[in-house]
Amino acid sequence: MAINTVYTDLIGDRMNTKTLLAISTLVLIGMTLPMSVAATGTIQYQNKDGMISLLTEDIGVMIPAAGEVPHFRWWDPNDTSVDFHLMFVKLFEANDTDGDGVFTPGMDHIIGPVFALPTTDWEFSGFKLDNASGSITAVHFNLTSTSTHIPRPEGMGSQYGELPPMEPFNVTVQIRVHIDVQTANSIKFDIIIAGWQWTYTDTILALQFMLTQSAHGANNGTEPPTGMYKEATRFQFSNGYFEYEPTALAAQNTIQVKASHGEGVGSEAGEAIYLAFENFGDNTLVYDPTLGIASDAGGLFPPLTSEVLMIVGGVLVLAIVVGAIFKTRR
Repeated sequence: MAINTVYTDLIGDRMNTKTLLAISTLVLIGMTLPMSVAATGTIQYQNKDGMISLLTEDIGVMIPAAGEVPHFRWWDPNDTSVDFHLMFVKLFEANDTDGDGVFTPGMDHIIGPVFALPTTDWEFSGFKLDNASGSITAVHFNLTSTSTHIPRPEGMGSQYGELPPMEPFNVTVQIRVHIDVQTANSIKFDIIIAGWQWTYTDTILALQFMLTQSAHGANNGTEPPTGMYKEATRFQFSNGYFEYEPTALAAQNTIQVKASHGEGVGSEAGEAIYLAFENFGDNTLVYDPTLGIASDAGGLFPPLTSEVLMIVGGVLVLAIVVGAIFKTRR
């Protein structure tokens, strides 16, 4: 009754039920148009010749999966001038000299040999899909490695002789990758670390990545990312980013995570990123950082994508039709 009264006040008593119904229908179409457009987002995915590829409207990703070390190569499909590369490099225990919870090369010292991730074999789980109304809304898969780490290798002289003896142990590292149409500009990946044996109880475990960039389509990057800087928990570079969470979980306990960047521990090309986990004992660590392409959502107006143009066009058509009905009835 209230809606009819409003419409009657606006266009007079001559407005009939059919006209009111037509306007109401057009208004509903205009209200639901943005949701319909948003639902058209798709995820393309494949595993071909040992290479996993994923593509949405806002991000493209390739990951070698045929037993190779996880290496994320990602880019903006709307601007293919550059690719970003994130390589999983090393896992190692280190002392925290100044107690700041961060691994600082040249100040904090590595305890024992590093666990070199490129030397292990990685298994691909296959794709798991989420579906809604016949459309793929999310793609998930795992990359898993279990390998023996030798913390006191023979033939190294006195390099590790002052450390307490330790037998070889198995380390499992799993990377669980998730891409979702609701956050189509980013890739979330959970890092699972199990079986790590500590030399001391007051040390940190550092995970080293190497971040580089290249021309689009190159298999590897050799240059540091342009204009990289750290803001809060995000490393930003050009229009790409690497974001980390300040905490992880180990046996339902919250574990502090801090990050640093700089030169690599070795001769690796690019900019090193170190995630430092506080000592989590013999528990399994679960952690979830994110890679992505920065969006323009913070601006005054959204970018003129095809979805936005469809929404604007739909609203304009709605306004023209409603205007014509008003004019005819008058």
